[in-house]
Amino acid sequence: MSTTLVVCSELVQNGAVARQPLDWLEDLFADIGFRARPGVLWSVNSRELPIMVSVKVGEESVGHLVLDGPDLIDSVCSFAAELQHVLQPVLQVGVPPCPSHSRALVARSALDLIEWQCPEGDFGCAVGEYQEALWPPGPDERDAPPMLANRLSRRGLRWSTLEVTRKDGAWVTKITLQPGTDDGAVRGAAAPLLAELHYTGPAYTVREDHAGGRGSAPYRALSLLGTPRLGALLMGTLHRAAEEDGCDFLVEGAPGHRMRVRLAAEHTVCAVGECVILDASGEPFANDGDSVECGGGGAPSSRVEGDPAYFYAWELRVLQKTGLE
Repeated sequence: MSTTLVVCSELVQNGAVARQPLDWLEDLFADIGFRARPGVLWSVNSRELPIMVSVKVGEESVGHLVLDGPDLIDSVCSFAAELQHVLQPVLQVGVPPCPSHSRALVARSALDLIEWQCPEGDFGCAVGEYQEALWPPGPDERDAPPMLANRLSRRGLRWSTLEVTRKDGAWVTKITLQPGTDDGAVRGAAAPLLAELHYTGPAYTVREDHAGGRGSAPYRALSLLGTPRLGALLMGTLHRAAEEDGCDFLVEGAPGHRMRVRLAAEHTVCAVGECVILDASGEPFANDGDSVECGGGGAPSSRVEGDPAYFYAWELRVLQKTGLE
């Protein structure tokens, strides 16, 4: 199923620079996708108007909507209505739902803002603040953990792990905070949930040599410890990155296919010579052409299709030659 919508926007209102279209799209999709099962995914082909927005529910493509025209506020309202129309037959529910009536909220302009309003008239909030308006979670709330996680993140509060459970008829949370986080601000954001807070130690970088084992080569590793770590593995040949790549180095996994890598462990990029990566003490660690493995995870740098993707590595391993190769 495919749908095309043309709507409109302008970037300057009343002599001031207005919010960019992607800002509105981020808020709109955050609200619409919060209750959606499966999740709503989206990407755009440009930051500049006209913008084609590709929408998926899970892995199913459900529409290509075009954002373009002279008035931003009215455009986003129309866009929201058409997006809801496209999603409803796939999700079998209206999103975002009114917490009282379960009917889909309607996006309406309010001066230079956009608000969600219940058709019954007893619930409303600004676009982008749907989760805030649902706080605190009710006793049957299934999304209490992501609600709290997003609430903390929106306030710039750094946490590592978070658990939300029902105990003796009330919500309680256990949160592990990163060093330097204001525990008073965390308790305030979590209220009325009773919060049990713990702190992780500071993140730190280590360099270690490993002997390897049966079926595996010895290697040296530069690792960031004391922080949450993604579990994907990127393997290949390390190459020096060009300035325009915007990363620390490249890893070529297949001939001609190079992934941009940003390394979280403390390091320095060596600008010239064979050496590419220096460790935290300034000693050579990885050279151009080394066989490497990176532990971490990949993520697109933006919603814009064609923008470069990066692999965020918490560990860089340089595999040693054994003489048996």
